[in-house]
Amino acid sequence: MYKLLLVSDKEEVRALYEQFSEWENLGFERPAVASSAQEGISLLEGERFDAVSSLLSVSEGKQFFSYLSRRPEMMGMETARDEARLRREISSARRALSSRDAQRQTERVDDLTRVMQDEFFRDLLRGAAFDEAHIDERMRSLKMCAVSAARPVAMSSFRLPQGDYFLAEVWRYGRDRLENALRNIFEACDRHMYYVLLIINPHHMRLLGLPCEDMEGQAVYDQMASHLARCRQCLEEYFELTLDIKRIVGYDSLYALGRENSLRVAH
Repeated sequence: MYKLLLVSDKEEVRALYEQFSEWENLGFERPAVASSAQEGISLLEGERFDAVSSLLSVSEGKQFFSYLSRRPEMMGMETARDEARLRREISSARRALSSRDAQRQTERVDDLTRVMQDEFFRDLLRGAAFDEAHIDERMRSLKMCAVSAARPVAMSSFRLPQGDYFLAEVWRYGRDRLENALRNIFEACDRHMYYVLLIINPHHMRLLGLPCEDMEGQAVYDQMASHLARCRQCLEEYFELTLDIKRIVGYDSLYALGRENSLRVAH
């Protein structure tokens, strides 16, 4: 059930909403009703509402709409003066709210999928010995349509020599927020490449670059080198940190990276 707040200094409008009997059938709880802008603001600050409907005099309306301008997430609903119009407006609001909720659910699922996709690639960066069948199965299950395991990939290892000092003496927001800031820089993907960062410690990291389209191995390598140059510039400009690139390695495919990990584990 959705929750609606009516804010109106018109007695006949408040009476219509309070006497209307079809709220539950139309997907809403019986609405909360406020007779002034300040009463409506107090209710909005103390409770959660899905939508708000208001009909106020000029002075009251100015105060209330000034407050609502700071709450852009609150959905507005047209105020009705008769039952037929009210029924239509409630139905319209319910459809809009249902559509919004479905979109939010899709976004949450997409965010979770992205996290799981990145964690799979970080496992490879950590040295996981995945064979081709396992890589194919994981990529199918995680719906990784934009990238292909058969395309060339590039991996870079690099250091932030001042990482420990920066975290202990300069950065005051905690390790998690520093890692988020670094991911925002290094995982800034474009239409050509998809990047995943593995943070081993504050000064030792690895980055995997996967093409989002068919590319030759040298082109993937060059894209990684250009991306790291941009990252280096950002680190110097915003954090005064130096990026020390140890190596960039190209692989014929993601399978080749998995095979190298298997050989390393075997030895």
